[in-house]
Order: sequence, then structure tokens, then C-alpha cells
Amino acid sequence: MRRAASTVCIALGLALGAPAAGAVAQPAAPPPTPATGQDRAAWLQCLSRFGVIGLPSLRSEDARAEQFPTVICRQGYALSFNTRTLNPDWVIERLSPAKLRGSAARASTFPDDVALGVYSPRHGDYTGSGLDRGHQAPAANAKFDQQVMDESFYMSNMSPQVGIGFNRGQWKYLEEAVRAWVLCGGHDDVIVMTGPIYGGSDKWLTRRRILVPEAYYKIVYDVESGRAVGFRMLNRRHARSDLQTFIVPIADIEDDTGIDFFPALSRRRQNQLETPQGILWGHDQSCANVGE
Repeated sequence: MRRAASTVCIALGLALGAPAAGAVAQPAAPPPTPATGQDRAAWLQCLSRFGVIGLPSLRSEDARAEQFPTVICRQGYALSFNTRTLNPDWVIERLSPAKLRGSAARASTFPDDVALGVYSPRHGDYTGSGLDRGHQAPAANAKFDQQVMDESFYMSNMSPQVGIGFNRGQWKYLEEAVRAWVLCGGHDDVIVMTGPIYGGSDKWLTRRRILVPEAYYKIVYDVESGRAVGFRMLNRRHARSDLQTFIVPIADIEDDTGIDFFPALSRRRQNQLETPQGILWGHDQSCANVGE
């Protein structure tokens, strides 16, 4: 972590944990708030599964921390929705082998997210844009339950992604690799954080002014081993490449986004996770059923 990170906001209380011993408390960024209609007690309980590392939060010294993020928590994922860009700034999941197995059927529609009211993107916002409605929490991570599968298709979980060579290519291969690590690589309990890197993008979907990100990130943390690896991938068509090509220090992703991804960990532990380049994890090459 190259700049001081904010601690978990006190509004989240014990449900999301607190900085570990030895951490230096920093001024807190504005606390996230539950979306309309979400019971606060249930919301905090839902978020508590991520307490081991803390909920991603905007760094207090970053200009973007003036925002008051709206956080939605569901059985399959939680997300922080940005009402200026109409993208989720981050989506967080906790995966296990059991959650990646099942027979839930993919939804055939992309519903508005009623929890966001007028801020919810709509299916038609992407029509004619040439871009995909790109899942941030992948549908293939929700096979264990039909409701979870259906909720993965809410428009709040979508971001504008190049289709061929990205959402349907290199980014998809990364999503499949993460599932293979869980199913066949010995990583039985992982937390995955995914979202856009806006960069200098000035491209918007015109119907509802949805910002098209310059790139996307994915960070994978193994709860049992304490290992982590981060990826950054430009939002463009890619020839199929080794995923090692896209590994970057997590500190670089924090600088790109202004987000602290491990606020409940000590400063020392964050530096250990975030400064190294990272290496690609492995899995049994016979691993199957990791696709859509």
C-alpha cells in the first residue's frame, strides 16, 4: 500500500472487523450506506463474511472519498455502486468448491436493480453500443442456487466491456482460472474483488451516461494461506495470452482506483500482500466444469 489506507469505517462496527494490532488508525472515509429497502441489521450480517480482510473502502486522502457509496449485499456478492459513473466500483465474493457446483440455470434477462431506484442502469442502456453487459460477479460463480444466479444478472452487477477478445475472451479465461483454483487447486476459501479502472476514459454510453472503463481489475485472496494476487487488464480486444502477463502489484491497483482492499489488516500485512508483483496460482490441468 503506497499511501496511507483508511481503516474500516466505524459505521460497519464489528461485523466487518477492525484493523489488526499494530495498525495505525487513519481518518475514515465516509461510511457506506445500505441501498434503499435493505434492513441494516441483515445488511451488516451479510457483509460480515468479508470481515477477515474488511470491506473495500475509498482511501480517505483520495478525492474520490468525498462520495458516500451505496453498498448492496446479497447472498452471492456485495457491491459498492457509483451513482456518477453508473458502474459498481467494486464487487466482492467469497467462493468455495460447494458454491461453484450446482445446476442453476442462467437468467434470460438483465433486470433493473430496484435497490438503486432511479440510479439503476437498464438493459436498453447498452443496446447498440457494441459493448457487452459484463458481469463483475460472474454468473458461473452462482451455480449453487437459482436465486443467487438470478441476482447475478441485475444491472448493478454489470459494467461495459468489450465483447470479443475480452468479456468473451481473455477476461473470461481469468474468471475460469479463478474457479479452477477453487475447484482443483487447493484454494478452498477465497475472497475475490473485481471492478473497473476508469483511468482517463472519456467514453460514455449515451443513453444514461454510463462511463466505459479503461481497464478492469481482479484481486484474489486465499483466506487460509493469506496469499493474494492481483490482475489488471485493459478493456480492449486481446489475443489469448498467459494470465501472468496481466499480474500487477495490488498497490498499483489501489493507486489506480483509490480503493483500500484490505482495510482490516495491519499496515505491515498490507504491504506484504500489496507490494510484490505476485505469481500465477496453479491447478490440476484436468479440472473441468469451470466455464459458463
